[in-house]
Amino acid sequence: MFFKAPGGTDGKSVLAALDASQAIIEFKPDGSILTANSNFLTTLGYTLSDIVGRNHSLFCARIYTESEDYRRFWRELASGQSQSGSFKRFSKTGDVIWLQATYAPVRDLSGRVIKIIKLATDITAAKLAEIDHKGKVEALNRSQAVIEFTPSGNVVTANDTFLKTMGYSLADVTGKPHSFFCDADFSNSPEYRQFWERLRAGHFQTGEFVRIGQGGRKVYIQASYNPILDDTGHVIKVVKFATDMTATVEKRLRNANLSQSIHGDLNGLVANMTQATHMTASAATASSETGAIINSVAAASEELNHSVRDISTSMGHARQSVEGVFKHAENAIVSAAGLNKSAAAMNNIVTLIQSIAGQINLLALNATIESARAGDAGKGFAVVASEVKTLANQAAASTKTIASEIATMQAATGEVVDALDLISGSMDSVLGNVTSVASAMEQQNAVTNEISHNMQSAVSAVEQINDSLGQITHTFSNVAAASEKVRSDVEVLVA
Repeated sequence: MFFKAPGGTDGKSVLAALDASQAIIEFKPDGSILTANSNFLTTLGYTLSDIVGRNHSLFCARIYTESEDYRRFWRELASGQSQSGSFKRFSKTGDVIWLQATYAPVRDLSGRVIKIIKLATDITAAKLAEIDHKGKVEALNRSQAVIEFTPSGNVVTANDTFLKTMGYSLADVTGKPHSFFCDADFSNSPEYRQFWERLRAGHFQTGEFVRIGQGGRKVYIQASYNPILDDTGHVIKVVKFATDMTATVEKRLRNANLSQSIHGDLNGLVANMTQATHMTASAATASSETGAIINSVAAASEELNHSVRDISTSMGHARQSVEGVFKHAENAIVSAAGLNKSAAAMNNIVTLIQSIAGQINLLALNATIESARAGDAGKGFAVVASEVKTLANQAAASTKTIASEIATMQAATGEVVDALDLISGSMDSVLGNVTSVASAMEQQNAVTNEISHNMQSAVSAVEQINDSLGQITHTFSNVAAASEKVRSDVEVLVA
């Protein structure tokens, strides 16, 4: 027997019963261990020799034994104040042991505390279950909006998460009916009455609900209403666990509206893409026709280029010929000027001959006169004088003719010179025009070469446009098909 009873069978029986059912340990007032029964030793995993003489702090965490609470605990025990409660202690292996215990000071006859007896029961399993349950409840309170109702639907209490979600204080909702959070049409409906009838019958309800928060704002929640039963199976309250889904639901509703808008936009897009495909096909046809026209223009430009080159060559030859004629005209002018000078010189000679013929004629006259004076002796001389006079007259007549011809020749030569001057001026103008035309033809040749090159480039560009339009048409077809697929997907999403 662990305790020595003060006497009597009943006292011994009580002590025996305590020793058999309780974990018992005795301490000095300073906390030193005196003894312990087998229940205590088994519970903590020690032998008696492990603990006798050691301090109570052996079973406690250091952070606790070094605290003021621990020191006060033992001061109160030493002063005779008992301590009761659940205490966290540690076994020999370091495992947590929870004890429901009473520390009872034992006094001597003088009233002095001589030892402390601790009666304890191992409640570790129950305490761990309580801690686990409490942890789960706290976790639910942190993560869930929790509210409790009477079976008739009146609010009993609600946690902070629920109150924050709905925008109320606890005083605002305590005692209020559940319909306080519902739309009036819904709370007056048969569906709402059936909802609470099923809860009162013990059937839980779960789903997504819309409720009315402070200020009339809509709050969407994912919730479960759980009837709580007593030991007789009667519903004593209803606990609701809820998660605020307002942001998610509003986003879903926005997405639904957006999906409808996208659906309409995609319909327009598909129609536009179809129209664009037709327009691209028409553009491709027009581009092909343009390519054919440009090919024809390019061919004509090439022919024009050849013609311009030929004309340019001919103008070059013409310029050379005109330059030659111009040089010959200049030479003719020089020759005509020389001829005019020669005619003038001949005219001077004719004048001289006419003067000589006059003098001869005068001499013949004098000779005739002198022969007449001589009589018969001068007849022969008179004949000669007559002949000389006749020749002189003939020479004078001839020189008149020559003078007339020379005058005519001089007039003609003057006209030739004037005409050659005009020709020379005209040829100079023609040469300038031919040179300008030749230069212009050279420029035109360069331009037609550039036009021909550009037209060839245009042909290539049109071919590339044709290829691009073909690719665009193919792309538009793909986009139209993809848009149709997206539209179908949006229809499924909206549905």
